[in-house]
Amino acid sequence: MDEVLPRDGVSPEELLYWAAHAELSASHPLGRSIVKAYEGTLFPDRVAELVEVTGGGVSARVEGRPVLVGKKSFLQEAGVRTEEGEDHGVTVYAALDGILLGCLRLSDRVKPGAERAVRKLRELGVSNLVMLTGDSSSAGTEVGLKLGMDGVFCGLMPAGKLEHVRRLKPETGLLAFVGDGMNDAPSLAAADIGIAMGGVGSDTALQAADVVVMKGDPLAVPLGMMLSQATERIIVQNIVLILGVKILVMVLGILGLAGMWAAVMADVGVCLLAVGNSMRIFRAKLDM
Repeated sequence: MDEVLPRDGVSPEELLYWAAHAELSASHPLGRSIVKAYEGTLFPDRVAELVEVTGGGVSARVEGRPVLVGKKSFLQEAGVRTEEGEDHGVTVYAALDGILLGCLRLSDRVKPGAERAVRKLRELGVSNLVMLTGDSSSAGTEVGLKLGMDGVFCGLMPAGKLEHVRRLKPETGLLAFVGDGMNDAPSLAAADIGIAMGGVGSDTALQAADVVVMKGDPLAVPLGMMLSQATERIIVQNIVLILGVKILVMVLGILGLAGMWAAVMADVGVCLLAVGNSMRIFRAKLDM
């Protein structure tokens, strides 16, 4: 949490109190950050009728009073008057009884290892790296430039992300989408390969994904690619080994140069060799 900006007549503690309680059971990482920033005592029994609107925010009744927390557009659609102008960074607004309480400004920090992961993906042959985010253009562009992305699209709702995923699909090759939130679930399902960050991801994202990275580490994405490439090489080696030896023994048998023991070795022996070759994956040296 970078800044707590209440309106006149509202204390920072009061703003955080209502916002934290509304976000108490929310699944979005920003909501968890707001709850963590509130240093007072939380009362879950005071929260009721929690509704999480994908790509917008949350509405709830706290102590019987309606509370809205989320994007500016989310509050405006509910009839809350907010200040005009573009937000700087990641800004979350809160309203009580239909009246704006203020906003909370959070910094969108780049995960450790993200820059290194992007560089490694390029080394592995990924040709187009694009960031799709629901954050404001200022926050999204700053992160995208820092990571060296080929393109950055900001202020996207889940439907907007899905539209970009479908549009970005290449004519040749595959498109992978990496996400962790409920907003990313449609895009994860639509991509050729959906990768969810399990350490911080929502249950909806995990169910929609094809691959789940359990620790939520960005470096796990290029690591998974390298492991899959190493596995593919070993599979091809095993197929060539098995078919080659069997065809050779079959030809020698036709010529009368191979007996029963040769046939047994071509079956059981080659199987053991293939298993031993497959075990090399445990000793694969992956340069990260």
